[in-house]
Amino acid sequence: MTADTTAAHGTERVAAWPTVVAATAVFIVNLDTMLNIALPAISRAFDVEVADITWLVICYVLTYACLLVLTGRLGDAFGHERLLRIGLAGTVVGVGAAGLAPTWGFLLAARVVQGAAAALVLGVAPALVTTSVPAEQRARALGRFQLGVAMGFAIGPPLGGALVELFGWRAVYLVRVPMALAVLAMVVSRPTGLARPAGPRPPLDLAGTLSLGGAVAAGLLALNRANASGWSSPLVIGGLVCLPVLGATWVWIERRGEAPALDPRLFRSGAFTVANVLSAVANGAMFMIWLLAPYYLLTTLGLATVLGGFVLAANPFATAVVAPLAGRLSSRLGAGRLAAIGLAVQCCGLALVGRLGASSPAGVAALALASVGLGIGLFTVPNLSLVMGAIPREEQGVAGGLTSMARTIGVVSGVAIGSLALTALREREADRLGVAVGDAVTFLPAFRQLFTMAALVTLGALVLSLTRLRDREH
Repeated sequence: MTADTTAAHGTERVAAWPTVVAATAVFIVNLDTMLNIALPAISRAFDVEVADITWLVICYVLTYACLLVLTGRLGDAFGHERLLRIGLAGTVVGVGAAGLAPTWGFLLAARVVQGAAAALVLGVAPALVTTSVPAEQRARALGRFQLGVAMGFAIGPPLGGALVELFGWRAVYLVRVPMALAVLAMVVSRPTGLARPAGPRPPLDLAGTLSLGGAVAAGLLALNRANASGWSSPLVIGGLVCLPVLGATWVWIERRGEAPALDPRLFRSGAFTVANVLSAVANGAMFMIWLLAPYYLLTTLGLATVLGGFVLAANPFATAVVAPLAGRLSSRLGAGRLAAIGLAVQCCGLALVGRLGASSPAGVAALALASVGLGIGLFTVPNLSLVMGAIPREEQGVAGGLTSMARTIGVVSGVAIGSLALTALREREADRLGVAVGDAVTFLPAFRQLFTMAALVTLGALVLSLTRLRDREH
């Protein structure tokens, strides 16, 4: 091995450390999927109705969704590693308080703290990766980063099921206290060495980032509560009114600002806009699995909780396995082409889920769920690389916050729209069969129809992706 080769390998190891740090931090945040399996136990512990238990999710998701671009901007201004450390410390406080919560209100407040900490981690982690490597290595580094992202989702359900079974619901929070402390100690003991870019700090643009975050939070809140409260609910109507008002305020502020955090004119770029739209659609279609597959696995197939958790984990596990490969393939095939292949695989996987029946073997269900995860893994890495590459290197924190926001919008919208569609489909089945809407016999036909619809939506995203690819080649 020559001296140049040895030096190159040494440089690669140094550059890999920020990716390890970022991926491990996001892994801790994404272990929040443990909460899904603990919701029934939490509902019983605080005597909370099923309709109200969703506030546990809303308080967390809406908090980090509305702060993501702001935390990315803070990372660009004060250093991504510094913000990551604060986010990990906040995670320790948030999950510790949630695990020790004496009342329902205290638990909701702890979830807000946890959401703010998650925004700090998710907003700066992608930037920590992309600023540590040259542009030509970006996709490969993001592939390694995505491995940690997906592993948190994969391990969460089975680990959460085991913890609830052995120690109760509080364990799904408290177990993350030493985990987050360990990662924080890791970052403090061995810094990444990535200093804030030289030059004056960019303005924080609080008015612009908060108006954008408020618009996102208002829209997601309205969608999330529409199924439970109805479209005439004051909360839903208020959210729908605030969405365009705050959105227009954001555009007005940013177009007149000297240094906007996220310039609306970026969306004039078709490639940039399409990449974010595709991210929202792909993640929205995929995350309906997290909403409905547990009911199918545990109720329709009658699987035990732990086995059901492992079958469900096949989806994110496939994403984790393929993510590093996607980083390498992106350089060879081109980011746009690989993203289109990923959407095609995801479309086929969703169609397979739509064909599952009451007597389908658990292995077949796992294969169908895994194929969706395989597609999302092949899609996410190159698509993320396209978005991060469209924004200047000194603003990678904003780029990372935006990608996380697009994904969050897709996830929450997909779950909300999926819930509304499932209710409508079950009502139609109930009318056809002459039974009550809540009758178990209405679930499977509605489940299959909904995932067939999700496959068609993903097919539409694939067509849009192919259009983007054709435009890039001409």
